Amino acid sequence: MLHADLRRWCACGSKPLAFLLLAFTGVLLCAARAAAQETAKADEAGTQPAPQADPADFGLLLPDAEPKPGEDRLVLVKSPSDELVVAKTLVEVGDRLVVILPDGRLSSVVARDATPTDRKYEPAKADDMARSLIEKTLSGFKSRTTKHYLYIYNASETFVKATSTILETMYPALFAYCRRQKIAVHDPDVPLVVIMFHTQDEFDKFHKMPEGVVAYYNGVTNYVVMYEQSKLLDMAPELAVKQSISTIAHEGVHQVLHNIGVQQRLSNWPMWISEGLPEYFAPTSVGRGVRWKGVGKPNDLRMKELEAFFKNGDPREELTAPTIEADRLNSKGYASAWALTHFLAERRRTPFLALLKEVSQRAPLVDFGESQNAELFRKHLGDEFAALDSQIAKHLQKLPYEDPIANQTHYVVMMQAGILRGYMITTSPKSVKDWQREQTAQQPGSVFVVQAYPSAQAAELFAKSWLGK
Repeated sequence: MLHADLRRWCACGSKPLAFLLLAFTGVLLCAARAAAQETAKADEAGTQPAPQADPADFGLLLPDAEPKPGEDRLVLVKSPSDELVVAKTLVEVGDRLVVILPDGRLSSVVARDATPTDRKYEPAKADDMARSLIEKTLSGFKSRTTKHYLYIYNASETFVKATSTILETMYPALFAYCRRQKIAVHDPDVPLVVIMFHTQDEFDKFHKMPEGVVAYYNGVTNYVVMYEQSKLLDMAPELAVKQSISTIAHEGVHQVLHNIGVQQRLSNWPMWISEGLPEYFAPTSVGRGVRWKGVGKPNDLRMKELEAFFKNGDPREELTAPTIEADRLNSKGYASAWALTHFLAERRRTPFLALLKEVSQRAPLVDFGESQNAELFRKHLGDEFAALDSQIAKHLQKLPYEDPIANQTHYVVMMQAGILRGYMITTSPKSVKDWQREQTAQQPGSVFVVQAYPSAQAAELFAKSWLGK
């Protein structure tokens, strides 16, 4: 959770002022309760990875039929803009083909409208993709092209640069990691498209996502889509940035894995590895500048959610069994998936990579039930779940960890109202302004001084010394 606003008062003077102190304390407690509620709402609205979506949610029509391999058969089809193009067949479902268009998007076409061809498949160029997106969908947006990415945006140049730094640093390292582990990979056929909106309202109009999602990978269009201005910025700007860049990196990993051959488009992986692997690959930092930390580095945000689990040493709750059986994940589920993946990749690498290579062979749209996914885990990693839980807890204990909530900027707001002195500690610039406004209305002429400290502990030590305690 966010660090709740902390407020303390004292009166310096004679005892007759006790009633005044009590009155102020009553006002203070009401304000503190309101601040706690506001903080809780901000925490609940915090950023998180996007849940896995049904392809139909993004407009891909799929009959209820057994899928058959497409084997990259080349066919002539009409694109959404009504042009005749050469596409690759990803999968055949009933009377339809799901094809990969030259720009990397998936399209569902009636089989009789797809003509086999000997013509060559020509992936689209970045300039043509940018022109098409801006002219037909995102009027007024800018574009930027790099070796592997195409950025389409109306966000600030600072945000675009920070995002690009993360993705461009992460891509080659991720590619090299897979190659070192003998996982077959190839460069993407087309530039990886990243669409960046300035505001959440624009993001929502493009495609409405669940509350709290600031970025997602669309497996149908092959785009990563995100926005810059988070509602959490007012409440806890540093935490908002940490969560936002972590989510951007996570969705970026999904896009890379689907484009270098590790995960086939529309394939169904066990949820724990589908989400745990991006968490393992995508830790970020906002220390001196926004950066990607590297494959397998500790993920402080996820460790914060599991703090009680690994600090115990002897875990009292299960982690492995519910994680590998889950078909949906909440925020703590993502943390558990990260912890399980991190432990296996670092401490049980050989069987873990064998499992990863097996799931990478899963074909598009083939369903796998919870029992099949659990059996896959047992096949490679056994079923001694209690022992695994204990080993994971000990593994996490040994990782360097800095609490991302306590170790963010905390503001001490000192107030003097006659002989009454008080302070508030908060991570929220908005709360600073709100409190000053409330107290000034109650005590005209109040004097405020605001000082920033790098952690909750430093802020509390200073505030207590200033108050004379």
